[in-house]
Amino acid sequence: MPETTNPTLTSYIERARKVLQHEQRTNHQDQAIKPGGLEIFVVRWADEVSSICKNAGLDLRPIHSFTEYLEGYRQQDPMQRAASLRAALAILNELEQREHGQRSSNVLTPPTQSVVGHDKSGSSTPGRNKSGLNNEITAAKAQTKPENKTVVNPPQNTTRLEANMSAGHTVLTLLSADITAVPGVGASIAARLHNLGIRSVRDLLFYFPREHRDYSKLEKIASIPFNELTTTMGLIWEVKNVPTSSGRTRTIATISDETGKLNVTWFNQPYLLKQLKAAQGSYLVVTGVKQRFGNKIEFSVRSHELPEQGDLVNTGRLVPV
Repeated sequence: MPETTNPTLTSYIERARKVLQHEQRTNHQDQAIKPGGLEIFVVRWADEVSSICKNAGLDLRPIHSFTEYLEGYRQQDPMQRAASLRAALAILNELEQREHGQRSSNVLTPPTQSVVGHDKSGSSTPGRNKSGLNNEITAAKAQTKPENKTVVNPPQNTTRLEANMSAGHTVLTLLSADITAVPGVGASIAARLHNLGIRSVRDLLFYFPREHRDYSKLEKIASIPFNELTTTMGLIWEVKNVPTSSGRTRTIATISDETGKLNVTWFNQPYLLKQLKAAQGSYLVVTGVKQRFGNKIEFSVRSHELPEQGDLVNTGRLVPV
């Protein structure tokens, strides 16, 4: 019964909170639980709490979210660990609020009453016979039946918030919304996000970049190092497509600045020829890697921009990847 399991659930929540707070105080070093680390504790804790929630009739989704946030904790860097701990503590607070709400509803909810009363002989309550009740139901259905008009379907991902929701419950509900609930995210963008494992607003907020590439510094052509990702800029002098023996196409542009010239190369993007020829005499910003192949030097382009044709997207910034 909930009266016996709820106090136990409260103690489990408090124990997990103390462990996570201790991990925060020790600068996210994964030293709160020995041996095995925080992930071992989370697995055991979730198994025990899941059975308690089932017996108490509580939702198991917060438990699943709790374990997801702390999965792979040992492989995360300190900033990611800090974010994971904050999210997990928020889940604990939400779970505690739900548990208190369940306890209150068990105490305050009055018993439901039957619509039609019957006496011991099985006859209906006077004044409300079976046929009369059926007539009322039929009339009510007729009144609420929608008219045959063009119906505009509501957004499929409308997030429903209930009255008197706690702040934590509201946040959890919004975080659990499908990614298409975000304005501007349609089916095509959602499909691309799904390929990255992003299906909810929570997934999007906690999708951290693998690295940040520094495009803030432009190297002069003569100073470009070998085998390092580098950004440089020069005037476009010549552009051509060159077929390779393997059937691929190389697009080669010659650019220059006051320190020298450089051949920059794209593979299998022949459509760039028209765009780059139209921009001859203009500046081109390229990011890529300079490599040596025998007596030849080649700059393999990862990304490029034409600053005179619009705002720069990557150049001059730290770009998350």
